[in-house]
Formats: sequence, C-alpha cells, structure tokens
Amino acid sequence: MSRKSYSIIVKERIALDFYIEDVLLSDEFLIVPGLSEEAIIGAATLQKWRIKLDFEHDTVHVDPKVAKMQLI
Repeated sequence: MSRKSYSIIVKERIALDFYIEDVLLSDEFLIVPGLSEEAIIGAATLQKWRIKLDFEHDTVHVDPKVAKMQLI
C-alpha cells in the first residue's frame, strides 16, 4: 500500500508577541494559508517557553518566571 506525500510551501514568516495565561511571550511563526487552525505552536516554542499542556483538563500552562527571564 503506497502513501501519498504532501508538501507545504512556506513563503512568509513573522515574529509575534502573544499571551498565554496573561504572560507575554514572543516567537516566530510561519504563514501557511489554508490550515484548519488559526495558529499552531510547535515543539520548539513549547520547549523554549516551557509551556505545559494538560490534556486531561484541556488547559495550557506557562511559568511566568521563565517568560520574564527570556524577555529581559
């Protein structure tokens, strides 16, 4: 059984400030038209800001101390 492969061409990127739990974060995003979600935060961003996903309670947590250290 063969699998179809898909590719996405990214032509733009942007640096954005955003908030999670009232904590200001900043990162670079790729602009990809036609996705099913408005924004997708990748593993690198999750690790950089030590963002924790709680799937049981459907919540996202970020340590404000980590954000403050990185933004200074």
